[in-house]
Amino acid sequence: MTSNELNGHTNGVTGVNESSMHYSVVQETVKLFHNGLVKNPLIASSLPKEIEECAKPVQFEGTDKPSIPINWRFAESMASLKGLEAAMINVLLKRKYGVEPQKAHPRQKEKAIHNKYFKNTDLHNTHSSPYRINATNIYKCKDGRYFHLHASMNPQPSQQSLGLPDDMDLNVEESLKLYQDKISQIESGEMQKIASDVYKQAGTICWTTEEYRNSEHGKANAHVGLYEVHDVKNAKQPPCWWPDIPETSPQRPLAGLKVVDLTRVIAAPAVTRGLAELGASVMRITAEHITDMSQLHCDLNWGKWNAHLDFRKEEDREKLRALAREADVVVQGYRPGVLDKYGFSVDGLLELTKDRERGLIVVRENCYGWQGPWSYRSGWQQISDANCGMSMEFGRAMGSDEPVTPVFPNSDYCTGVCGVIAILNALLRRGTEGGSYKVDVALNYYSQWLVNSVGVYPKAVWEDVWNRNGRQVFRHYHNMQYTLPRFFKMLRDNSGSIVFDPKFFENRYSGAIGKNIRTVKPIIQFPDGLVQLKYNVGTRSNGIDQPKWPENLMTEVVV
Repeated sequence: MTSNELNGHTNGVTGVNESSMHYSVVQETVKLFHNGLVKNPLIASSLPKEIEECAKPVQFEGTDKPSIPINWRFAESMASLKGLEAAMINVLLKRKYGVEPQKAHPRQKEKAIHNKYFKNTDLHNTHSSPYRINATNIYKCKDGRYFHLHASMNPQPSQQSLGLPDDMDLNVEESLKLYQDKISQIESGEMQKIASDVYKQAGTICWTTEEYRNSEHGKANAHVGLYEVHDVKNAKQPPCWWPDIPETSPQRPLAGLKVVDLTRVIAAPAVTRGLAELGASVMRITAEHITDMSQLHCDLNWGKWNAHLDFRKEEDREKLRALAREADVVVQGYRPGVLDKYGFSVDGLLELTKDRERGLIVVRENCYGWQGPWSYRSGWQQISDANCGMSMEFGRAMGSDEPVTPVFPNSDYCTGVCGVIAILNALLRRGTEGGSYKVDVALNYYSQWLVNSVGVYPKAVWEDVWNRNGRQVFRHYHNMQYTLPRFFKMLRDNSGSIVFDPKFFENRYSGAIGKNIRTVKPIIQFPDGLVQLKYNVGTRSNGIDQPKWPENLMTEVVV
């Protein structure tokens, strides 16, 4: 699909200039912010009435030329979403604190980093060998379609689904050929059934944008903007905010807000990290017997205490109930239905808090969205990219009629921002109307907005950024372990002074590990200093805190 065809499906976004000489990332972000978000009919109906007023002071900073050689407009989408988050913060400042909307400057860059001071939580050695790594990759099926196999957090079920052993001593090329040979014997529809229904693994046929849009599932979710906020009809709690603490102020606007984090990997943890950046107190709950991606903790555990609970034990379930009874927000990001058997479904959590005066906001995040025939499936960033057509369009942009994963976990981090915006929306409604709320976010909700309202770069702009980065061509079988280091080298070689500008970074101290970490500054900047985005506690490994709310919600020490 061409960029003009994509723009034909937009929700009021003006067409972008075809000439690379006149294209401006900042100017296009401003258009996208106003037309693709604030005035987008799918999104505007859920936003507070003051949003246009509170969006006026938001300004954008950045360079005119794109830096990342990916045809999708990632920088514009992330920056505009951070602009909407800033506007929602302005609404909160006005309603709760009586403060007029503030100037805010969202920047275009965000980068996850990691370091060595975190214990290994990869219980299944997912990345221990080329053979296991290649259980997550795109392969061609018997009918000529492409299928994104995904190992999730344990490659063994995906390997078993193909009749393969748990591990083999093979190099990259040998392991690729083994998977390719197996999947080339299976029709794509049958591969989908095997992955989704028999082995309960993430995996999807790689659709085009048009195929996704015209699918039963795409149509079932087409009415969703970036998220959905649902009133809980039987909730009788009066309008309220949350218990204030001495630090609650416009400077730390969510200070005192208690958030229970039942999430893993990137998208849902990015939601709770975003709340922590605004001052919220976040208790992240994991379990020793549940695998996790420890390489992400340096980036995504900022602002969070981390405790272990085993929901198979009644005493640990009661500890979570105690946390939830005091919480304002609970965020869950496990596969749909996983937490239900322990009593921690959305309705179970609402039932637990129905008799208190303060309503509860329960957030659930998944890959596919919460309507339609694929909603039960598990999935990750690469799966959403393949499902909604971004992977196919990236491959086509490089001249191949095949899907290629667009490298960076863009849909993960952008879904995280969408979740923060949705929760701010629910908090504002609870403050005005009372009651409790269910919030739905999904990787596909962001992805379908990217396809329909953001689109790809015009051909001349794409050719320019691709040429500046050496016109490297990636293939469907190049997984992220292959593409990521090559993309970072391209960025260092061709856009290093922009992407890695020292003004984007800061040294941040974590008392939990006793180290300063060089990391990305908050993306939103409030120049007058009225609002300060930072974290109450330093990043840390899983399971080092006690599963109880500390007396001092702003403390850095291990509890």
